[in-house]
Amino acid sequence: MRKAMDILCCCVALLAIGRATAAPHYQESTAAPATQVVEMTGDKYAFSPAEIRVKKGTRVQIKFHSVDKEHGIKIDPFAEGAKKNGPPGLRFEGKNDTGKVAKGADGTIEFVADQPGTYRFECSIFCGFGHGRMKGKITVED
Repeated sequence: MRKAMDILCCCVALLAIGRATAAPHYQESTAAPATQVVEMTGDKYAFSPAEIRVKKGTRVQIKFHSVDKEHGIKIDPFAEGAKKNGPPGLRFEGKNDTGKVAKGADGTIEFVADQPGTYRFECSIFCGFGHGRMKGKITVED
């Protein structure tokens, strides 16, 4: 009788251990969103690339290199057609522009793409007669 009781206790213990290890473990993710790094240049009144596509929720880091003269990037945080008094669709880690980036130098701008839409950017430093053509867009997709 004692031996049967010991075997029964061992079986119950093994079942409990097996159930505990087989049960799914759920852990809430607190990781930061994935970062998409975009290498961009400014040269002769054009950005390259001039169009960027990202997924909603992505953290974006634009590494900007000025090739020919002083340039900068300023990004509109509101999507085309969005109300300017609502929350912006792009959430910046600091300012929404790079400031002055001298010839041969680099600047960085970071944001999280919170809302889908099309966001315009342009050169923020007057760079000559073609300055008004130095524009681009960021498309945030669902």
